[in-house]
Amino acid sequence: MGTPVTTCIVIPTYNERENVEALVAGITGVDPALQMLFVDDLSPDGTADEVRRVAALHDSVHLMVRKGKRGLGGAHVDGFKEAMEELGADAVVEMDADLQHPPEKIPELLAKLSEGYDVVLASRKIKGGGTTGWSLWRRAVSRGANLLARLILGLKVKDCTSGFRALNRRSAELLVGAHMPDSSYSFQVASLYHLKKVGAKMAEIPFTFQTRRAGRSKMGMGEILRFFVSVVKIRVAGG
Repeated sequence: MGTPVTTCIVIPTYNERENVEALVAGITGVDPALQMLFVDDLSPDGTADEVRRVAALHDSVHLMVRKGKRGLGGAHVDGFKEAMEELGADAVVEMDADLQHPPEKIPELLAKLSEGYDVVLASRKIKGGGTTGWSLWRRAVSRGANLLARLILGLKVKDCTSGFRALNRRSAELLVGAHMPDSSYSFQVASLYHLKKVGAKMAEIPFTFQTRRAGRSKMGMGEILRFFVSVVKIRVAGG
């Protein structure tokens, strides 16, 4: 399997106006050929307008606007479909807009993908990976979430909830055709479980999760509780 001809970074956004320009600069600095698709759920802070402004300066920047705050899982699936059908992507990279995922890791994700893997995760949980600026509570939640997902769903990767990952076209197409939950962390584990069942080959590379520079985190207690319930539902539904 050769290096993907076209790679599209799919970036869901909701109130991330402050981070758009810096993120585009970071990705462009890594590789100007990388395409970026921002998928915005009508952010009230004007994120879409900021993307349009930056897109006027960069041919590699694209925007999809969805009506209403419809969830990160759906944003990824819609973004994958747009990236493949409209931008001709051979590979997609999931990436957050909050500058906590370092763009310089993208080439490493794609290099691993080119070795024949179907999904490559940037992992905080393997040697060389980690987090900065996390409280003990958040570390405990992350550890518990990953342990639960691995035990109940039989996932072998260490960082099941990582939202920084690369997928080849076949894997992205399989997720577009499947029913995926909209909740952020539920989508991440459900997508891995779905791909595991069809025999997808997975790998991890280490990265350090950065402290958010601007904007507010979307993770709250409600999101955490929904995740723990959804893991059980995913297992029951998946058989």
